[in-house]
Amino acid sequence: MRQTAPAARPRPLILIVEDELAARLLMRATLEEGGFDVVEADGVAQALVQFQLARPDLLLLDVMLPDGDGVALCARLRSLPGGDVPIAMVTGLNDAEAILLAYQSGATDFIAKPINWGTMAYRIRYMLRARQALLDLSHSERETRLAAKVFDACNEAIMITDGANRIVSVNPVFASTTGYAAGQLLGRDPRILADGAAARRHFGAMWTALRQGGSGQGELACRRRDGAAYPAWFSLSLLRDADGRPEHHIAIFSDISARKEQERRIAHLAYHDELTGLANRALLADHAGLAIAKARREQGTLSLLFVDIDRFKNINDSLGHSAGDELLRQVAGRLRGVVRACDTVSRMGGDEFVMLCPGAADNGQLALRADAILRELARPFEIFGMALHVSASMGVARFPADGATFELLIRNADAAMYRAKESGRNTFQFYTPDLSVNVLERLQLEMDLRRALAQQEFVLYFQPKLDAVSGALTGAEALIRWRDPRHGLIPPNRFIPVAEEAGLIEPIGQWVLSEACRQLLRWQALGVAGLSLAVNVSARQFKQADFVASTEALVRAGGVAPALIELELTESMLMSDAGQTAEKLHELKALGFSIAIDDFGTGFSSLHYLRHFPVDVLKIDQSFVREMFDDAAALAIIDAVIALANALGMGSVAEGVETEAQRATLREHGCRTVQGYLIARPMPSDEFVGWARAYRAGLAADAQADGDVDVDVDQPAGWSARPD
Repeated sequence: MRQTAPAARPRPLILIVEDELAARLLMRATLEEGGFDVVEADGVAQALVQFQLARPDLLLLDVMLPDGDGVALCARLRSLPGGDVPIAMVTGLNDAEAILLAYQSGATDFIAKPINWGTMAYRIRYMLRARQALLDLSHSERETRLAAKVFDACNEAIMITDGANRIVSVNPVFASTTGYAAGQLLGRDPRILADGAAARRHFGAMWTALRQGGSGQGELACRRRDGAAYPAWFSLSLLRDADGRPEHHIAIFSDISARKEQERRIAHLAYHDELTGLANRALLADHAGLAIAKARREQGTLSLLFVDIDRFKNINDSLGHSAGDELLRQVAGRLRGVVRACDTVSRMGGDEFVMLCPGAADNGQLALRADAILRELARPFEIFGMALHVSASMGVARFPADGATFELLIRNADAAMYRAKESGRNTFQFYTPDLSVNVLERLQLEMDLRRALAQQEFVLYFQPKLDAVSGALTGAEALIRWRDPRHGLIPPNRFIPVAEEAGLIEPIGQWVLSEACRQLLRWQALGVAGLSLAVNVSARQFKQADFVASTEALVRAGGVAPALIELELTESMLMSDAGQTAEKLHELKALGFSIAIDDFGTGFSSLHYLRHFPVDVLKIDQSFVREMFDDAAALAIIDAVIALANALGMGSVAEGVETEAQRATLREHGCRTVQGYLIARPMPSDEFVGWARAYRAGLAADAQADGDVDVDVDQPAGWSARPD
């Protein structure tokens, strides 16, 4: 009787046998995302029960289990009804004996730890396809014609060899993949496909293992008839005759060049800045470690040059992020052009670049090099048809005089760079021992923050949020600013990190919430009602044991209903302690607060936990909105976030909407709420009230002009009228 996976299943069912909870959860998340259903077992006994009850399509079986041996369990499962399903052994033992033992036990494949999560779904699909191909090929005469059609129509190459391992049949995809016509290889050894002597030995080893284990999988280096090399993923199966002798070998394979290229790109991104292609901090630290070790051995020197673009934030604010990104790309190109082949240019983030320059150089030579770099950056940049003039400040630190480690050198070069900015910008400074500016500035900033809190120098700015379809003004986000008497308006990214380190974030956060409630009441008194207000919550705030109680007390004292307050938290905050987080969120939800996850998609979220959190809103990070027309992946992520929000009964808010095209696309894709410069920049409370009145009045006028006389200004019908 033909054995197949149950036809009623919409998705293949995988049984994970693994005693470690963390590993099971990671496997489940990866497989479910890859299109599989999952059942679990934590030991031999439970695995046997689940196997007979669930009848899985494939097993992932750990070798080491608390109540037995995974290899012995594999052999036992093979003797049970339905025991011919693929079984992949999962183990940290990555040697030839372990692999052979896994195959001899009846395993289909061998997956070594640490697991390559990016390829797991591919491997499982290959195992399932290989099994199905084997079953199809062993069917009765009645299904021979169907099997032949499957063989010809398969979108992967299939090669069949006889008992002596000579090619007897190939399918059409084989010809298009290898470049060989079917008749050219009949009777030949499949090792003719191998790329070189080492690959031929690998081919032979896989076929030897196939005869012992009955099946196998692996990557092989192949060469086409025209000489072009390519990697291929093979799934091998052995068919025996009635006497148990090898009768046919079946190889199903495909060119995985595209997948390998994607893996290379992912590996590249792990050590390179995505925007500029330069080395990132991790790669710079690696190169610096090697250079320092070499310099120490040879009693040599090296230098770190820390470059920061002057007033880069003004460029971003005035010309937009696209112009800022293009400037950073061109700066990176110029820095590449002025360094030697042995130097490393890296982007640390934002507008900060670091150059690692090994080799002996006195201060005079370094000064000439630094001056040449600054002069190169001072030449005008062509940005979207505009000639943009910028300058840069640079700090220089040397090994071993200014530090014996990468971290110390980078810190001292950073300190020297800040001294260059204080000296008027567009210059460079060498680090000197008296330059403890970094520490002193931080201490000064901490003292200034304490003064600002005591003297109420903080203010709130408000950015409106609109319904993406109707255009109704639904609420706003409260954004803190520091109105420093000496330096003017300071954005939060300049002082919030120091506030968190200094333990000031809790009182600042409490002030923000109290002030937000005060402004809400004031708006209602001025006739601007029906709005909710989003308030950002820091990680340190949320971790406070009394966070729920203190938040409720502040809002109640402010005379505002909790339902009007939306608390914005980040993904990393939610996942740091899922159990405690869930408890707090449920308490906040019971009190009436709304919960939003800010910058969703930029961190790490477990979908398993997310569906149990009482979250109301997912906020799409502005980086995805900004790149939605330039990067298909960004729009795909936006679609995924919106779909996830809809599936879980949550709202979706897109941040950073700057163009009408972005707004229209987001609305078409189902986003419920938009926020960004297209609507309005963040503004002080009085300005926000005036804006809200004018906006609602314009919408009401439009609605009346369209014939709708009875207009509710709190929920207008259109949004064609928008004050500048």
